[in-house]
Amino acid sequence: MDETNGVVAEPEATNGHACGRHAFVHERVLELIVQETVVSGSLAMRKRELAQKLGCCDRMVDRALTKLRRAGQIVSTPSFDASGAQLGNTYRATQAGITRAEELLRERAAGRIVTR
Repeated sequence: MDETNGVVAEPEATNGHACGRHAFVHERVLELIVQETVVSGSLAMRKRELAQKLGCCDRMVDRALTKLRRAGQIVSTPSFDASGAQLGNTYRATQAGITRAEELLRERAAGRIVTR
């Protein structure tokens, strides 16, 4: 905690692992999409539903999904109903995403990642 203004600083990143609440959501989103990709081939869900499932806000999920797409760890496809209204997206982990989720699992098991 910074004594001058009472602000708690986010820990710095180490070993290529981003820190802070945004990174934590990013990892949880990736792990959920990987799990569903392995089990059923993909995850069909709205961002709001993802946020509720993970206990965070829509904006954090949106940022995490954008980061994962840009990193090539997930792909998403919009889903539409018969009238053409968008229902949400279908998310699927790429091999890079599956590999990254496996790395996170190993790091967590080795005690290098602390879950909150």
